Amino acid sequence: MTILEQVKSFEAQGIYCVPVEAGGKRPLTKQGHWKDVDWLDEDFQKAEAFGIQHEKSNLIDLDFDDLSSINFQHLLPTNTLTIGKKVNGVAIPTHLFYRYEGNKHKYVTLEDRNKKDSVIVEMLVNTQTVAGGNNRVLINNAPPLKLSDSQYIELKNTVGKIALLTMLSKNYPKEGSRDEYCLIIAGCLVRYTNWTTSEREEFMRILCQANNDTEVKSRVSKITYQEEQYKLNKEVYGVKAFAEHIKRDVDICTNWFNWVNNENLSETTPITALSASEFIAKNYPQAEYLLYPLVAKETLTQIWAAPGVGKTLFSIELACALSNGQDFLKYKWVKDVKPVPVLYVEGEMSATQIQERLLNITERYRSENKTFDYEMIKFAILREQINYSFDPLNTDLGRKRLELLMEQMYHQFGQKPFVFLDNISCLTSFQEKDGAEWLSFMNWLVQLRSKGYTIFFLHHATKEGSTSSGSNMKERPVDLEIKLQEPEKEQKLDLKEETQMIVQFKKWREHNYTEHSQSFLASVARRTHKWSWYKLTNKKNASDRAYQYWKTAGIGIWSEDMKEHDEYPISKASFYRSKKKDIEQNEAVKLEEVPF
Repeated sequence: MTILEQVKSFEAQGIYCVPVEAGGKRPLTKQGHWKDVDWLDEDFQKAEAFGIQHEKSNLIDLDFDDLSSINFQHLLPTNTLTIGKKVNGVAIPTHLFYRYEGNKHKYVTLEDRNKKDSVIVEMLVNTQTVAGGNNRVLINNAPPLKLSDSQYIELKNTVGKIALLTMLSKNYPKEGSRDEYCLIIAGCLVRYTNWTTSEREEFMRILCQANNDTEVKSRVSKITYQEEQYKLNKEVYGVKAFAEHIKRDVDICTNWFNWVNNENLSETTPITALSASEFIAKNYPQAEYLLYPLVAKETLTQIWAAPGVGKTLFSIELACALSNGQDFLKYKWVKDVKPVPVLYVEGEMSATQIQERLLNITERYRSENKTFDYEMIKFAILREQINYSFDPLNTDLGRKRLELLMEQMYHQFGQKPFVFLDNISCLTSFQEKDGAEWLSFMNWLVQLRSKGYTIFFLHHATKEGSTSSGSNMKERPVDLEIKLQEPEKEQKLDLKEETQMIVQFKKWREHNYTEHSQSFLASVARRTHKWSWYKLTNKKNASDRAYQYWKTAGIGIWSEDMKEHDEYPISKASFYRSKKKDIEQNEAVKLEEVPF
């Protein structure tokens, strides 16, 4: 079967494939990207290998890196798509694939968690696995087994068991001291798992049989003995005794038992630290910008303003730009980056108001010959909710229902949606001055960011106007804080029929104190709904500077050509206003010089 034929066979099962470089594991790219690329038949015809894309296919890949762990593969459902490789001419099943529609996470078991090359078994969910070519063989061409929520949890638990069985087998005594070894393991299983007696005994039986131990019955009996000792509050072996017995570090052995532990053994597990060389060698993902540098993926942004300034106007326009891959104000869409799905949650304004603003935007797109993708942006508004209200986002129910919609959009578009929450006062029910409430809420937003979501939340200014309302706990984890402010009289430009606002950056984690963080004036025309931006100037100060220029040049009378000057333009009214002020200031100085 050719590479293209294999790919077509997988695609018929809803499995998305990507061409892979010859002799390696890296996917080929187009314009620097391999995910969400429209690969053509000719791409696979030229390729010598291909991989399976996990996220887009809703697949979990159980990757058995340590070949010893394959001995325990029978603990898993094996009637599923299986890929392997040839080792000494023998096909070995190294990858088992399962389909799961729910929220899934990468899970890695390491012999030594400070060594990334010591993987035993891992659950891969967001990359790709080489499935054809490059010494890969198709071992079981069955459709990926579809998992329920409970089966997904069981799968992850079984991976932990397999990893522990693998490490216990590697350290299983060849002869002698097997009785003591199993007694110590029995103590650890009693202390660190919430399994039933039969589950512990079955685990011990599998371990002994895998190591050709002829005293299985005797070893298994250690479980009930240690359970009885534990109930009587007598000494029972733990991870320290186990580490001493096999002469390994306690923290390494602790991590092994954490794979099956009902509670993390945090009291004996140190935090992870990397040497400078290990840290520098880590391949951490770079910031992925969409509107450079205003919007990047996996960031948390607060947009706030006093009522009526235009934060919803600003935010809906930004949301539409993101969902259509368009520039916004002075920020340009990054070349070759695809538009993203957007979810706009509106908890204050009426459906009619939001609808009118959206229609204005789509009308402008049409007048500018731009295509507006109506499917890429979704609006959650009060009128369409059960009982015309949202469950507060500071409650478990409110968060769960929003996350379910976010996950649905992720599966629909193959990209995680960018989420706008407009606004916090209307979408939550906590006291804004309560720092503890804000801490809980912001921790949830941080968790969403760590899951790959990009969040914008809108909020009101205080009455005084210098900060957003409530505890400053909300500002600490944000990447970007945008304040929209009505310009002062002298800051406004002579723009008829336009709403004007100053865009300020109170915090910008990546670009503080750079040219990017300079404030500017934004405006939107009420008739055409077109947005523009201008450098922020103080007209009063500009007039005074222009007057001083003409005064220095010896000119005291205004003329028409001064209005059109390239660097120091000034109107007649501004010229004489500045001249009057200058004279008054000079008179005041003279009075101060008169002795009394």
